[in-house]
Amino acid sequence: MDKNLEGSDKKKKRKRKSKNKTRLSKNVKISIGVSAAVIIVGLIGGGVYVKTSVEKYKEAIYPGMKIQGMDLSGKNREDAIKIINENYTKAMNEKRIVIKSKDKEYDIKYSDLGLTFDYENTVDEVLKEGKDKDLFEKFKMIKYPKEKDHEIKFTYNEAPVNEKIKNVAKELNKNKVEATISGYGGNFNITDEQVGYKVDEESLKKDILKHIAESKIDEKEVVVEVKLIEDKPKITKAELKKVDTLMSSYSTSYAGGTIDRSTNIEICTNTINGKVLMPGESFSFNNIVGDTTPDKGYLEGGVYVGNKLEKGYGGGICQVSSTLHNAVIKMGILPDQRLNHNMTVGYVPLGLDATIAYPYIDYVFTNPTKFPLYIEGVAGGGTVQFNIYGNSAAKSSKTYEFTSETYETIAATAQYEDDPTLPEGKEVVVQQGVDGCKVKAYRLTYENGALINQELMNNDTYAAMPTTIKRGTAKVQKPAEPPKKEEPPKKEEPQKPAETPKPTETKPQTGSGQ
Repeated sequence: MDKNLEGSDKKKKRKRKSKNKTRLSKNVKISIGVSAAVIIVGLIGGGVYVKTSVEKYKEAIYPGMKIQGMDLSGKNREDAIKIINENYTKAMNEKRIVIKSKDKEYDIKYSDLGLTFDYENTVDEVLKEGKDKDLFEKFKMIKYPKEKDHEIKFTYNEAPVNEKIKNVAKELNKNKVEATISGYGGNFNITDEQVGYKVDEESLKKDILKHIAESKIDEKEVVVEVKLIEDKPKITKAELKKVDTLMSSYSTSYAGGTIDRSTNIEICTNTINGKVLMPGESFSFNNIVGDTTPDKGYLEGGVYVGNKLEKGYGGGICQVSSTLHNAVIKMGILPDQRLNHNMTVGYVPLGLDATIAYPYIDYVFTNPTKFPLYIEGVAGGGTVQFNIYGNSAAKSSKTYEFTSETYETIAATAQYEDDPTLPEGKEVVVQQGVDGCKVKAYRLTYENGALINQELMNNDTYAAMPTTIKRGTAKVQKPAEPPKKEEPPKKEEPQKPAETPKPTETKPQTGSGQ
């Protein structure tokens, strides 16, 4: 073949390919342009759709939003408030809480709670949900809603709840009854104990308030069960039956005292009689006897006030506390609180007394045994006695005696009081003084009759009571002297006539000097 022809054909083919490429390039450009235009138009249309969709909810609640279970999607503020008011508010006021305990039932009506609903603010908060997001996030919330329930905040008055709980407790509570022991001389009568019940008021209130806070429209009523707490007696018949032995006894005499003092001793002793002390329990004289006031029958008797003996209601009860103290220490128990009198007393040995001054000075001791102690107090016929009973297993082979020694005497002084009703210089003794002293009291411990220990129990000081003397200060006036009688004038006697002088004899002078 001619090489020239062959070269010419190749050139023609290259030209055709070049033209085809040019046409393809133009077609692609046209196609891309059309697609871009479609996309742009689509985007513009989509953006309008998104914006329009979002715009519809500008003043409305987004889909999926609920308030107390009520679907408010697409509702504006006014419509949402109307729906809540017609449905929720009415339904809430018709609700009640039922309190049940076995066969008894009580209720609390919501209408009595003074409910105040803050649903308008709740609607405003729900309207704001998602409004702070960008356009496409808002559109996403509208197109693909997620359910969300909101609670309506409300307030109410707790007083009706508290009052109802108090009434329920008053009706359901059952007081426990302790077993009792009574009798004299070891012949006891013991009664059974009874278990009590108390409403768990704290738990009940917590449950009620929880149900109120979580109230739902579709619940007409909710039931709350009352929890009863068992209140077991501390003193049981089984324990009191263990009291079978006289542990110690002590008596003092108040014979010869005034009727007022005797009355006070007997009232006070009867108040203590029958007291039971469980293991580890403490006896407080002031807690049991209390203030010795006239309404309890106490009369005025002699009481120490400072270093004077004066009148006071309950005078004499310190003999009761001192007698009990000696019964206690004879059992081997040392008191937790005990104080001697300010001045000496005569019904127990010095150093073995125990004074009382409500509410400042108390007498306290604790039951150290594993068994109950029964305190028997008897007063009458001028004698007060305390017997302490316990269990034979607690009775030790040890016995106790007590002695005291006076190691210093404090002499009584005279105390004068001016008395303007007494004449000056006159003195009257109104209270005889008593010497004071310092005393040591010892406890002697015996085992099987042999002395095994002697220990100092207490070291007491008793002040002297001064002799009180009233001294007159009234000035004594001397009686006035009677007026002197005037003497009558003396009568003048008549004068005698003058006598005629006798003639003098004259002698002749013989010299010149005589």
